[in-house]
Amino acid sequence: MKKIIPIFLVFVVVLGGCNAHKKLSTSNEKEIMKNKEAIKAFYEKALTTNSETRPTKVLTPLLASGYRSSSSVDSKGAEKLMGQLEFFWKIIPDLKWIPQEIMNEGDTYIVRSIATGTPNGDFMGLPTDGTKAFRIMTIDVHKMKDGQFVSTHHVEDWATAMKQLKANTGGGSSDNKADETMKVATGFMDAMGKGDMEKMTSLMHEDMVWQNEGDKSMPWIGPWKGKKAILEEFLPAFGENFKTMKWEPNDALSSGDTAAFFGRMIGLLNKSNEKTKEFTYALRVKVKDGKVILWNWFEDSFEVSRAYHGTKN
Repeated sequence: MKKIIPIFLVFVVVLGGCNAHKKLSTSNEKEIMKNKEAIKAFYEKALTTNSETRPTKVLTPLLASGYRSSSSVDSKGAEKLMGQLEFFWKIIPDLKWIPQEIMNEGDTYIVRSIATGTPNGDFMGLPTDGTKAFRIMTIDVHKMKDGQFVSTHHVEDWATAMKQLKANTGGGSSDNKADETMKVATGFMDAMGKGDMEKMTSLMHEDMVWQNEGDKSMPWIGPWKGKKAILEEFLPAFGENFKTMKWEPNDALSSGDTAAFFGRMIGLLNKSNEKTKEFTYALRVKVKDGKVILWNWFEDSFEVSRAYHGTKN
Protein backbone atom coordinates (compact mmCIF):
# COMPACT_ATOMS: atom_id res chain seq x y z
CA MET A 1 0.00 0.00 0.00
CA LYS A 2 1.44 3.38 -1.05
CA LYS A 3 2.00 5.95 1.63
CA ILE A 4 0.38 9.29 0.77
CA ILE A 5 2.13 12.46 1.91
CA PRO A 6 -0.34 15.29 2.58
CA ILE A 7 0.10 18.14 0.09
CA PHE A 8 0.29 20.75 2.88
CA LEU A 9 3.31 18.89 4.35
CA VAL A 10 5.11 19.02 1.01
CA PHE A 11 4.38 22.74 0.83
CA VAL A 12 5.78 23.29 4.32
CA VAL A 13 8.95 21.37 3.54
CA VAL A 14 9.53 23.23 0.26
CA LEU A 15 8.76 26.60 1.83
CA GLY A 16 11.07 25.85 4.73
CA GLY A 17 13.86 24.98 2.28
CA CYS A 18 13.35 28.23 0.37
CA ASN A 19 13.45 30.27 3.55
CA ALA A 20 16.65 28.54 4.63
CA HIS A 21 18.20 29.30 1.24
CA LYS A 22 17.16 32.95 1.52
CA LYS A 23 18.66 33.21 5.00
CA LEU A 24 21.90 31.63 3.76
CA SER A 25 22.05 33.97 0.75
CA THR A 26 21.40 37.01 2.94
CA SER A 27 24.09 35.89 5.35
CA ASN A 28 26.59 35.44 2.52
CA GLU A 29 25.75 38.84 1.07
CA LYS A 30 26.27 40.51 4.45
CA GLU A 31 29.66 38.82 4.90
CA ILE A 32 30.77 39.78 1.38
CA MET A 33 29.78 43.38 2.10
CA LYS A 34 31.71 43.37 5.39
CA ASN A 35 34.75 41.88 3.67
CA LYS A 36 34.66 44.47 0.89
CA GLU A 37 34.35 47.30 3.42
CA ALA A 38 37.43 45.91 5.18
CA ILE A 39 39.33 45.74 1.87
CA LYS A 40 38.35 49.35 1.11
CA ALA A 41 39.69 50.49 4.49
CA PHE A 42 42.86 48.42 4.05
CA TYR A 43 43.85 50.14 0.79
CA GLU A 44 42.40 53.62 1.31
CA LYS A 45 43.23 54.16 4.99
CA ALA A 46 46.20 51.88 5.80
CA LEU A 47 48.18 51.53 2.56
CA THR A 48 47.43 55.05 1.30
CA THR A 49 48.70 57.96 3.39
CA ASN A 50 46.00 60.30 4.69
CA SER A 51 45.48 62.85 7.45
CA GLU A 52 42.55 61.07 9.12
CA THR A 53 44.14 58.03 10.73
CA ARG A 54 47.20 55.73 10.97
CA PRO A 55 47.88 52.18 9.67
CA THR A 56 47.98 50.64 13.15
CA LYS A 57 44.64 52.18 14.14
CA VAL A 58 42.98 50.99 10.93
CA LEU A 59 44.41 47.48 10.84
CA THR A 60 44.17 46.49 14.52
CA PRO A 61 40.44 45.58 14.29
CA LEU A 62 40.76 44.25 10.71
CA LEU A 63 43.49 41.62 11.17
CA ALA A 64 42.27 38.36 12.67
CA SER A 65 44.11 36.56 15.47
CA GLY A 66 47.03 34.63 13.96
CA TYR A 67 47.06 36.74 10.79
CA ARG A 68 50.07 36.20 8.49
CA SER A 69 51.23 38.23 5.50
CA SER A 70 53.59 36.30 3.23
CA SER A 71 55.56 36.86 0.04
CA SER A 72 58.10 34.77 -1.83
CA VAL A 73 60.84 35.91 0.58
CA ASP A 74 59.28 36.36 4.02
CA SER A 75 56.27 36.02 6.30
CA LYS A 76 55.16 38.47 8.94
CA GLY A 77 52.45 38.79 11.55
CA ALA A 78 50.08 41.67 12.20
CA GLU A 79 52.42 43.67 14.44
CA LYS A 80 55.33 43.56 11.99
CA LEU A 81 53.08 44.45 9.04
CA MET A 82 51.67 47.48 10.86
CA GLY A 83 55.19 48.58 11.83
CA GLN A 84 56.31 48.31 8.20
CA LEU A 85 53.39 50.43 7.02
CA GLU A 86 54.06 53.05 9.69
CA PHE A 87 57.63 53.25 8.31
CA PHE A 88 56.34 53.51 4.73
CA TRP A 89 54.10 56.42 5.73
CA LYS A 90 57.10 58.19 7.23
CA ILE A 91 59.46 57.67 4.29
CA ILE A 92 56.84 57.91 1.48
CA PRO A 93 54.53 60.78 2.49
CA ASP A 94 52.60 60.61 -0.81
CA LEU A 95 52.16 56.81 -0.87
CA LYS A 96 49.04 55.69 -2.76
CA TRP A 97 47.79 52.14 -3.24
CA ILE A 98 44.84 52.19 -5.66
CA PRO A 99 42.94 48.94 -6.46
CA GLN A 100 42.29 48.39 -10.16
CA GLU A 101 40.45 45.05 -9.95
CA ILE A 102 38.89 43.04 -7.11
CA MET A 103 37.89 39.41 -7.73
CA ASN A 104 36.11 37.15 -5.24
CA GLU A 105 35.73 33.37 -4.98
CA GLY A 106 34.33 32.12 -1.69
CA ASP A 107 36.44 33.50 1.17
CA THR A 108 39.28 34.50 -1.20
CA TYR A 109 39.66 38.04 -2.57
CA ILE A 110 42.27 38.91 -5.22
CA VAL A 111 43.17 42.59 -5.51
CA ARG A 112 45.31 44.04 -8.32
CA SER A 113 46.54 47.54 -7.51
CA ILE A 114 48.83 50.34 -8.68
CA ALA A 115 51.18 51.66 -6.00
CA THR A 116 52.89 55.04 -6.38
CA GLY A 117 55.10 57.17 -4.18
CA THR A 118 58.16 59.41 -3.83
CA PRO A 119 60.46 58.03 -1.10
CA ASN A 120 62.69 60.34 0.90
CA GLY A 121 65.27 58.42 2.96
CA ASP A 122 66.74 54.92 3.04
CA PHE A 123 64.22 52.90 1.03
CA MET A 124 64.97 49.15 0.87
CA GLY A 125 68.69 49.92 1.08
CA LEU A 126 68.53 52.63 -1.60
CA PRO A 127 69.25 56.25 -0.61
CA THR A 128 66.45 58.52 -1.89
CA ASP A 129 65.90 62.27 -1.56
CA GLY A 130 62.26 62.80 -2.53
CA THR A 131 63.00 63.70 -6.16
CA LYS A 132 62.22 60.35 -7.80
CA ALA A 133 58.93 58.46 -7.84
CA PHE A 134 57.91 54.88 -8.48
CA ARG A 135 54.77 53.43 -10.06
CA ILE A 136 54.32 49.65 -9.86
CA MET A 137 51.71 46.91 -10.03
CA THR A 138 50.88 44.78 -6.98
CA ILE A 139 48.72 41.68 -6.46
CA ASP A 140 47.31 40.52 -3.11
CA VAL A 141 45.41 37.32 -2.35
CA HIS A 142 43.43 37.75 0.89
CA LYS A 143 41.66 35.04 2.89
CA MET A 144 38.83 36.71 4.82
CA LYS A 145 36.18 35.88 7.39
CA ASP A 146 33.46 38.08 8.82
CA GLY A 147 35.11 41.36 7.82
CA GLN A 148 38.62 40.41 8.94
CA PHE A 149 41.80 39.42 7.10
CA VAL A 150 42.88 35.87 8.01
CA SER A 151 45.94 35.81 5.74
CA THR A 152 47.50 37.64 2.78
CA HIS A 153 49.81 36.44 0.02
CA HIS A 154 51.27 39.41 -1.84
CA VAL A 155 53.47 40.24 -4.82
CA GLU A 156 54.86 43.75 -5.48
CA ASP A 157 57.04 44.71 -8.42
CA TRP A 158 59.72 46.33 -6.26
CA ALA A 159 62.39 45.47 -8.86
CA THR A 160 60.74 47.94 -11.25
CA ALA A 161 60.44 50.49 -8.43
CA MET A 162 64.18 50.24 -7.79
CA LYS A 163 64.91 50.77 -11.50
CA GLN A 164 62.68 53.84 -11.54
CA LEU A 165 64.26 55.27 -8.39
CA LYS A 166 67.80 54.58 -9.64
CA ALA A 167 67.17 55.74 -13.22
CA ASN A 168 69.57 58.28 -14.74
CA THR A 169 72.14 58.21 -11.95
CA GLY A 170 75.06 59.32 -14.13
CA GLY A 171 75.27 62.62 -12.24
CA GLY A 172 74.95 66.26 -13.20
CA SER A 173 72.06 68.58 -13.94
CA SER A 174 70.68 66.29 -16.68
CA ASP A 175 69.77 63.79 -13.94
CA ASN A 176 67.85 66.43 -12.05
CA LYS A 177 65.98 67.39 -15.21
CA ALA A 178 65.10 63.75 -15.95
CA ASP A 179 63.88 63.28 -12.38
CA GLU A 180 61.68 66.36 -12.61
CA THR A 181 60.32 65.19 -15.96
CA MET A 182 59.35 61.82 -14.48
CA LYS A 183 57.76 63.47 -11.46
CA VAL A 184 55.61 65.79 -13.61
CA ALA A 185 54.66 62.98 -16.03
CA THR A 186 53.67 60.51 -13.29
CA GLY A 187 51.83 63.27 -11.44
CA PHE A 188 49.79 64.04 -14.55
CA MET A 189 49.13 60.33 -15.15
CA ASP A 190 48.05 59.80 -11.54
CA ALA A 191 45.68 62.78 -11.69
CA MET A 192 44.22 61.51 -14.96
CA GLY A 193 43.60 58.05 -13.45
CA LYS A 194 41.72 59.61 -10.51
CA GLY A 195 39.79 62.11 -12.61
CA ASP A 196 41.45 64.97 -10.70
CA MET A 197 40.83 67.72 -13.26
CA GLU A 198 42.21 70.47 -11.02
CA LYS A 199 45.64 68.81 -10.78
CA MET A 200 45.61 67.80 -14.46
CA THR A 201 44.89 71.37 -15.50
CA SER A 202 47.66 72.71 -13.26
CA LEU A 203 50.20 70.39 -14.94
CA MET A 204 49.21 71.26 -18.54
CA HIS A 205 51.32 73.74 -20.52
CA GLU A 206 49.29 76.38 -22.36
CA ASP A 207 50.81 75.11 -25.64
CA MET A 208 50.37 71.41 -24.82
CA VAL A 209 49.77 69.00 -27.71
CA TRP A 210 47.84 65.75 -27.22
CA GLN A 211 48.88 63.53 -30.12
CA ASN A 212 47.08 60.25 -30.79
CA GLU A 213 46.63 58.82 -34.26
CA GLY A 214 44.23 56.30 -35.75
CA ASP A 215 40.81 56.02 -37.37
CA LYS A 216 39.70 59.61 -38.08
CA SER A 217 36.04 58.61 -37.73
CA MET A 218 36.65 58.24 -33.99
CA PRO A 219 35.92 61.69 -32.51
CA TRP A 220 38.91 61.87 -30.16
CA ILE A 221 41.69 61.26 -32.71
CA GLY A 222 44.16 64.17 -32.78
CA PRO A 223 46.37 66.03 -32.77
CA TRP A 224 44.77 68.41 -30.28
CA LYS A 225 46.78 71.61 -29.93
CA GLY A 226 46.60 73.93 -26.95
CA LYS A 227 45.36 73.51 -23.40
CA LYS A 228 41.95 75.02 -24.25
CA ALA A 229 41.27 72.57 -27.10
CA ILE A 230 42.35 69.60 -24.99
CA LEU A 231 40.13 70.57 -22.05
CA GLU A 232 37.08 71.67 -24.03
CA GLU A 233 37.14 69.31 -27.01
CA PHE A 234 39.42 66.28 -26.64
CA LEU A 235 38.75 65.20 -23.05
CA PRO A 236 34.93 65.38 -23.33
CA ALA A 237 35.00 63.47 -26.63
CA PHE A 238 37.33 60.82 -25.24
CA GLY A 239 35.39 60.46 -21.97
CA GLU A 240 32.09 59.98 -23.81
CA ASN A 241 33.49 57.25 -26.05
CA PHE A 242 36.22 55.30 -24.24
CA LYS A 243 36.26 53.72 -20.77
CA THR A 244 39.52 52.26 -19.48
CA MET A 245 38.91 48.75 -18.09
CA LYS A 246 42.53 47.82 -17.51
CA TRP A 247 45.68 49.94 -17.23
CA GLU A 248 48.83 48.02 -16.41
CA PRO A 249 52.10 49.98 -16.63
CA ASN A 250 55.19 47.76 -16.95
CA ASP A 251 58.17 50.06 -17.58
CA ALA A 252 59.02 53.74 -17.26
CA LEU A 253 62.15 55.75 -18.01
CA SER A 254 63.17 59.36 -18.47
CA SER A 255 65.99 61.36 -20.02
CA GLY A 256 66.20 65.14 -20.07
CA ASP A 257 62.78 66.60 -20.81
CA THR A 258 61.31 63.29 -22.08
CA ALA A 259 59.69 60.37 -20.25
CA ALA A 260 58.43 57.11 -21.74
CA PHE A 261 55.95 54.55 -20.39
CA PHE A 262 55.09 51.08 -21.65
CA GLY A 263 52.30 48.73 -20.60
CA ARG A 264 49.10 46.86 -21.44
CA MET A 265 45.46 47.89 -21.39
CA ILE A 266 41.85 47.08 -22.27
CA GLY A 267 39.15 49.59 -23.17
CA LEU A 268 35.36 49.63 -23.50
CA LEU A 269 33.93 51.57 -26.46
CA ASN A 270 30.61 53.13 -25.46
CA LYS A 271 29.33 53.44 -29.05
CA SER A 272 29.34 49.66 -29.60
CA ASN A 273 29.48 48.58 -25.93
CA GLU A 274 32.34 46.29 -26.96
CA LYS A 275 35.65 45.74 -25.23
CA THR A 276 38.98 45.76 -26.99
CA LYS A 277 41.26 42.79 -26.67
CA GLU A 278 44.24 43.41 -24.38
CA PHE A 279 46.83 45.45 -26.28
CA THR A 280 50.18 47.09 -25.61
CA TYR A 281 50.65 50.84 -25.41
CA ALA A 282 53.55 53.26 -25.39
CA LEU A 283 53.53 56.87 -24.24
CA ARG A 284 56.05 59.66 -24.90
CA VAL A 285 55.80 62.70 -22.63
CA LYS A 286 57.71 65.97 -22.93
CA VAL A 287 57.89 68.48 -20.09
CA LYS A 288 58.63 72.20 -20.31
CA ASP A 289 58.77 74.66 -17.41
CA GLY A 290 57.43 71.98 -15.02
CA LYS A 291 54.36 71.25 -17.16
CA VAL A 292 53.41 68.66 -19.78
CA ILE A 293 53.80 70.11 -23.27
CA LEU A 294 53.47 66.86 -25.28
CA TRP A 295 51.41 63.75 -24.59
CA ASN A 296 52.22 61.43 -27.50
CA TRP A 297 50.13 58.26 -27.31
CA PHE A 298 50.81 55.03 -29.25
CA GLU A 299 48.36 52.13 -29.12
CA ASP A 300 46.87 49.35 -31.24
CA SER A 301 44.69 51.79 -33.18
CA PHE A 302 43.29 48.99 -35.37
CA GLU A 303 41.96 47.11 -32.33
CA VAL A 304 40.44 50.28 -30.85
CA SER A 305 38.80 51.13 -34.20
CA ARG A 306 37.47 47.57 -34.56
CA ALA A 307 35.84 47.72 -31.12
CA TYR A 308 34.51 51.27 -31.74
CA HIS A 309 32.68 50.16 -34.92
CA GLY A 310 31.71 46.78 -33.44
CA THR A 311 33.30 44.86 -36.32
CA LYS A 312 34.90 41.41 -36.18
CA ASN A 313 38.48 40.62 -37.13
